[in-house]
Amino acid sequence: MSQLKRLLIISTLFQLVWFAAVLGKEAWQWVVLTGVTCLILVTAAREEFTWRNWLILTMIGIVIDSVNIKFGLIAFDSAFIPIWLVALWAAFCWYALFLGKVLSHYPLWVVSIVGGLAGALSYLAGYKLGAVSLGFSMPVAFVLFFVQWVAFVFLCMKMINVGAKYHEGEKDKMV
Repeated sequence: MSQLKRLLIISTLFQLVWFAAVLGKEAWQWVVLTGVTCLILVTAAREEFTWRNWLILTMIGIVIDSVNIKFGLIAFDSAFIPIWLVALWAAFCWYALFLGKVLSHYPLWVVSIVGGLAGALSYLAGYKLGAVSLGFSMPVAFVLFFVQWVAFVFLCMKMINVGAKYHEGEKDKMV
């Protein structure tokens, strides 16, 4: 399968998870979590999957939104981070492992800025779709999300590229 076709399939899967999580919220959270778990397990069974990077990035994402909840940037019906949002972080980090390899050919600052914009806009889209409430004005929330996502995408790219270089080095040692 060509890299472009694979990227389109993976991107479509992530967008379906995003819409199911954001539109379904608590009503679909167990379906979303089950689907994300299946995606990750199938991926891990079919190809090399860096569990460590995925787990670290997922945990960082969950912490980011837990802090956002604690400081009132975002709010949900529950006091804690919803399960559907945990599943969404797991799905995004799964997606980032694929996307990072494709985007590694571009300057890190460009990828980080574009990722920051996309991440911030996804929260505002979630707000517009009624999945999340904002505790700050939309412009302030956007800036805060943008800064968080620039940093998160930067970290993702660093971890993914370091992981890829590490695995290449391991393969070289085996030969």
